[in-house]
Amino acid sequence: MKKIISVFSLLLVMALVACAGRSSETANTETTQLTSQTMSDYVGSLSNIYNIGLFVTEDLSTSIGINFEMPDDTNGYVEYTLLGDNQYIRAKAGKKIREFGDNSAFLFEIILDELSPNTTYQYRVVNEDNTETGEYHTFTTYNDADDSHTFMYLADPQGSAETGYMSYAHAMLSVIEYSEVEYDLVMIPGDVINNTDIRSQWNMFFKYSSVFSYSVPMALTTGNHEIPLVSSENVNSMEFDGYMNLPNNGPTYGAFDGLVGDVRNTNFDNGKTYSFDFGEAHITVVNTEMYCDGTTECLGFDEDNVQILNDWVRDDLNNSDAKWKIVMLHRGPYSLSYDSITVRVNLAPILEECGVDLVLAGHDHQYSRAIYENGLLVDFSQSNDYTIGTISLIEESEDDLHFNNYSSSLGVTYLTSNTAATKFYGGRTSGIKVNYAFIDEYPVIPMITITEDSITVVSYAVEKETGLSIVPISVFILEEFQITE
Repeated sequence: MKKIISVFSLLLVMALVACAGRSSETANTETTQLTSQTMSDYVGSLSNIYNIGLFVTEDLSTSIGINFEMPDDTNGYVEYTLLGDNQYIRAKAGKKIREFGDNSAFLFEIILDELSPNTTYQYRVVNEDNTETGEYHTFTTYNDADDSHTFMYLADPQGSAETGYMSYAHAMLSVIEYSEVEYDLVMIPGDVINNTDIRSQWNMFFKYSSVFSYSVPMALTTGNHEIPLVSSENVNSMEFDGYMNLPNNGPTYGAFDGLVGDVRNTNFDNGKTYSFDFGEAHITVVNTEMYCDGTTECLGFDEDNVQILNDWVRDDLNNSDAKWKIVMLHRGPYSLSYDSITVRVNLAPILEECGVDLVLAGHDHQYSRAIYENGLLVDFSQSNDYTIGTISLIEESEDDLHFNNYSSSLGVTYLTSNTAATKFYGGRTSGIKVNYAFIDEYPVIPMITITEDSITVVSYAVEKETGLSIVPISVFILEEFQITE
């Protein structure tokens, strides 16, 4: 499935500046200036009144997940057909109700299956009597024949106010316009909102995610801001589950009796830990909130159920024969701000044992990259020019390793992006060693391309006057690297 999303075409029509990506050697000194007014006008026009999102399935060539909301307690449907055809199939969606104080959110989910690969469909969401009808949108099913597949990685969009989500939209549009990259998946490692029980934040996330959410599927997991305390009565009926529609092929747990007052049920992790294939890669998504009690401090966890999770991750990775193995999680084992020791002790050995190539994390709100093997940081002696951020190289090495082009056999690459929005931690340190760190208050959005021969990551930084500014000044390549066999 290779396509440029419709907003990119619109931006071209609106005469935004387009510039191809720079080479690595000059990327950190060359920028392109953006035309801010037309982009601001477009961001101001974004709308997603039904909170429509497309979601990853186990087989994107023949199916896609859709989630949406209706304003009243009614039945919800998706009408869809081949692009250009008027013979619509009307499919009833499953209803999910979430309570926000005295108000209810009426949410719906459906998997459209038995679709044809590499085919464009048009669809809309409607209620029982068609008094609520969404606009028509399109999506294209996955093409197995493509030899290259790219996804956009959006860490922690988390906001409390509309200005933060407007900044998030500006950052995405700026990177899409600057990079000219075609992508067919978006991955988000949690913390899409700041307060899970504030309905307006979910509305704002979907409104400004409509940059892509009508036509490109998402893969997400929970961060600490989506998970209530395990003793909370709504822990088994979470807002995250209401607004998302993700695969349920993850682990089933035993009784949650390892923590006092824990009321989670055995299917708690549905749609939070799961896996799917994407081109030459097998992608495993892990809910790292299982390793703690739902608070930032991670004071304790249910050891028996964590063992079930560990076993599932190991089996899932070992049972895949995909060329590349990628893991996405919220709390990374090796990152600048937080020392997530329970994640590191439990997961890192499994990731190394199973030959994982790339681990994508969020939570940290500082950008870093580290390559670890057997719990030790791998040393590099060469790199591209880095004029921003801090890179650690050794002067001499028998292996003479290059930090921007290296074999996956060296170890597991841990990439932690800061944020696609406005929350930064600027220099807070965990004491964890990394090879490269960038702590400036610029959102960073990586574009990650998978082929048979390599995983290529290009991380775009969105320069702004301050971390809280909405409109960018410029976009530049912060770093790029390639993992090979």
